[in-house]
Amino acid sequence: MLRYAGRLGSDPAMSDRNRRDDEDVLLAFAVEPEHDRATLERYLQSYPHLADDLVDLSLDMRLQRAGDGTSSSVDEAWVEESWSAFQATMPATVGAAVADPFATASTEELVALRRLLGVPSGVIQGFSTRLVDVATVPAWIVDVIAQGVRTGVGDLRAFLAGQTRLASGLSYKSHEGPAAAAAKITFEELLVQCRVPDDKRRELLEDRD
Repeated sequence: MLRYAGRLGSDPAMSDRNRRDDEDVLLAFAVEPEHDRATLERYLQSYPHLADDLVDLSLDMRLQRAGDGTSSSVDEAWVEESWSAFQATMPATVGAAVADPFATASTEELVALRRLLGVPSGVIQGFSTRLVDVATVPAWIVDVIAQGVRTGVGDLRAFLAGQTRLASGLSYKSHEGPAAAAAKITFEELLVQCRVPDDKRRELLEDRD
């Protein structure tokens, strides 16, 4: 298991808590009573960001069983089949690098976007750090942000669907930005954490045609 934990820890953007959580997932998979196809597919669907690690771990366990004389060529075949089936169900952006539209946006553009929406900078940071769950954000807000950082709506959604991260050198102020968290939060929770007034919050949360 140490080999997999080391690979997870090589990503500097990951928080210590995220690494521990991912290591716990891999450990839980390793100690499952059955390592059949159904178990592997369940973990792949639940933890898609760990797909490579889960498949590698599963194959290694197959090899260990082979050394004990308890495995067969069928084992490796269904691991590969499970991996292929998983890839077929995932969007094209999964497994490929997703561009960070906030990395190329200038300070002036981000300030203009904040002013256009009428929100504290912590709200914009909640998007750039992928803390907010994009599924809870009204479509018109996503459109405005995409235009503000000069990217497509689809590309922005793909970026926001990634794992939560902390911005480099970022230190949230308690009255301005959200607290760091491993799990995503809703758009409404982000607005509350950033102390957006009730009337403004209702305006931002409403759906528009």
